[in-house]
Amino acid sequence: MTAINALRTSTSGLNAQSTKLAGISNNIANSSTVGYKRVDTQFESLVLEGSSQGSYALAGVAPRNRLEISKVGQVQATGVDTDVAVNGNGFLVVNETSESSGKYLATRAGSFRPDAFGNLLNTAGYYLQGVKLGADGNPVGSLGDNNVDSLTTVNINNISVASAPTTEMRVWMNLPKEQSGYANPPPLTNAFTSSIDYYDATGGTQTLTYRYTPVLPEQDGASDTSTWTLEIFDSASGDLAATDVYDTTKRVAAIGMQFWSNGINAGTLAAVWDSNAQTAGVAQVSPGFTTPAGSSPLLTGTPNPATYGAVASTPASDYGTPDNLAAASVLGAYDAEKGILTIKVGVQGGFAGSDLPITLGTFNSFEGTTQLTGQYLPTKIEKNGSAFGLLERVSVQDDGMVVATFSNGKSRPIYALKLAIFPNANGLNPVRGDAFEMSLAAGAVRLLDPGSGAAGTTSGGALESSNVDIGTELTNLIETQRAYSSNATVIRTADQMMEEATNLKR
Repeated sequence: MTAINALRTSTSGLNAQSTKLAGISNNIANSSTVGYKRVDTQFESLVLEGSSQGSYALAGVAPRNRLEISKVGQVQATGVDTDVAVNGNGFLVVNETSESSGKYLATRAGSFRPDAFGNLLNTAGYYLQGVKLGADGNPVGSLGDNNVDSLTTVNINNISVASAPTTEMRVWMNLPKEQSGYANPPPLTNAFTSSIDYYDATGGTQTLTYRYTPVLPEQDGASDTSTWTLEIFDSASGDLAATDVYDTTKRVAAIGMQFWSNGINAGTLAAVWDSNAQTAGVAQVSPGFTTPAGSSPLLTGTPNPATYGAVASTPASDYGTPDNLAAASVLGAYDAEKGILTIKVGVQGGFAGSDLPITLGTFNSFEGTTQLTGQYLPTKIEKNGSAFGLLERVSVQDDGMVVATFSNGKSRPIYALKLAIFPNANGLNPVRGDAFEMSLAAGAVRLLDPGSGAAGTTSGGALESSNVDIGTELTNLIETQRAYSSNATVIRTADQMMEEATNLKR
């Protein structure tokens, strides 16, 4: 190698070390940048030509900068609900515009805040993308799960208020066995009643009043009937001006219930029927009813779900005379297999009301309405729905669900985040703001739910810090400085050699 070649080679060394120094300085400058990926500068030797004998002409070195995209940084809690960190593999999907009409990008920089319109964007100005969910928790739209076009900007201003009607209810009571025997005087008319609130379609609070009435034997010494009539009254039905809770226009259900009085199933539900044409001690089967094998010996009729509620009647308020009946139309349907009574609530004027399934419990099971010795006691009351509430906070869960919490104590998912997975994440093209363009070198993108398959999980209220280690960078800085100084020494030496060669002709 001639002196001039040495000069040129060392010059390339100076340039390469300068490039590495720039990478080190960039790493140190971004050591506190959320989601920043470290620049690693690698050197590649250059060869002008070689021969089969092993001789070759050297031409210096060329630097190559690479981002350590797949190397994750430490996740740190921030306490800010809209911050999102990815634990493990995967990237958050962002878009350049709030309308999701720009370019889709991948990022680990999850410091998101709402803008003036409620759109979540990070410090680089990219908008967080997710799958919008309806009030039922299902995705809005029908695009495929792996289609980035199915994603939309996460907006928290569109979910400022919430209310949900009650669509299911579970009511289990214990009816005191000793109260279904002969009594003189009989119990008070409203001795066994309970009021249970539910929410209508507008988030208003309405009330269902349950009145249980024991069907009593007519004479002292007779066996207890273990039979009750359940009437349900709805505050939102019938004559709203009526002040009597038990106004007949408000009655939305009336059923008979009989319980096993002995045996292994004693105290459990044995039969349910539409309370029509009862006579004490005589089995009555109303039209449309069936008589299953092994049913109660007193009243064997059990309702057919297809016809229940067409015509019905209920006992009058005078106890002891169950054959004195007051005709009334009963709305609803009973499913004996599931133990569900479906009633109509909000029936008034021209409005036919809306369905409300109520689980009373199944036959021969203590997981339901029972008749045991003891007090009248509600053993389980469960219901869904909520009143009007204002949005209080938005948070992100480990499974990527963006959950809105309201002042009424209810919460529901409003968006589902997807994580972008690439076969070769290091092949992504970096752009400003610690985001990456999807590229052929990275492979085809897959959108996965956090925590499924190869995808990591998400952490709300946390951020992924830079993957830069300051100690490593300072060590590299010293090495780069020494290498740069050595290349400069070679240049000075080559210059001196060329000067000596020039002086030979003097």
